[in-house]
Amino acid sequence: MDALTGGVLSYSLLWAIIGIILIIAEVATMSFFLIFFGLGALLTALLAWSGITPGIESQLIVFAISSLAMLAALRGFAKNLFFSKADASQDSIGQRALVSKAISAGSEGAVTFRGTEWIAFSDTSETIPAGSTVDIIGTEGIRLKVRRIS
Repeated sequence: MDALTGGVLSYSLLWAIIGIILIIAEVATMSFFLIFFGLGALLTALLAWSGITPGIESQLIVFAISSLAMLAALRGFAKNLFFSKADASQDSIGQRALVSKAISAGSEGAVTFRGTEWIAFSDTSETIPAGSTVDIIGTEGIRLKVRRIS
């Protein structure tokens, strides 16, 4: 073993831990960015465990190339798979939604729209409490911009 792993963790276990942490972070953020680096780390763990990439240099190369290749090839497909354009697009504007998690001024909350919970935000200085009905006035990626109905 070497100084990096200190004789306690093998490279394959270290890569697996990094991969799992990145995938968990992806689930929390839904950015469709971290998942590919997590998968790259898991692939690197598998190759290190099997002995195909015994040195850290080859592991770093495999991690970088596989992560970036998956990111370039699959990110758009994955986003479209999980967030179809019809779910939160321009046709959502003018629709109503129910606030499921309070939307604080300058922060995000959540609304239920078409049976799914969405991240929501408002540019007003007031807090929109849970249970309120809001109008969807715009979209930013997978977030809905909302306005409280008076």
